[in-house]
Amino acid sequence: MRLYGIYKVKKMYEQFIIGREQLLYELLKGNIKDDRSFQEVHYLCDAIELEVIDEVIMSKLSKVFDTVHYDDGYYALTHSVKGEITLIHSPYSLIVKCDGSRMLDLDLFVSLSEIDRRLFAVMEDGNEWGWLKPMKHTGDEKLERAVVFR
Repeated sequence: MRLYGIYKVKKMYEQFIIGREQLLYELLKGNIKDDRSFQEVHYLCDAIELEVIDEVIMSKLSKVFDTVHYDDGYYALTHSVKGEITLIHSPYSLIVKCDGSRMLDLDLFVSLSEIDRRLFAVMEDGNEWGWLKPMKHTGDEKLERAVVFR
């Protein structure tokens, strides 16, 4: 079983985090199971709207999975071959449990990446993290560096 936390980075911090994803991972990895008391998450991340998640699950994932069950912020999606995904919505994150093939993760991440490009996933105990929709830029572009302290 793989456990992920998915967060929506605030637009104002996006440029600062690009290139520093490992630092964001280090901050978020211990927070996956409970973000209510984690002040840094509230500071760095936007709330995730349940209505948007519901729309993606019902319009995209319900076509891929055999069953989709919803109960008060909790989704259970099953696929006869790939396995099962459980999603739990909290105000600042999605907690995702994938049990089965890694194709489950891919199906979910591709669908969720259409919501917003600022979604960032952290895998607990897996030392894996990244943007659901990787940033595209050419070598000619210079990334803007944010000033944190003056």
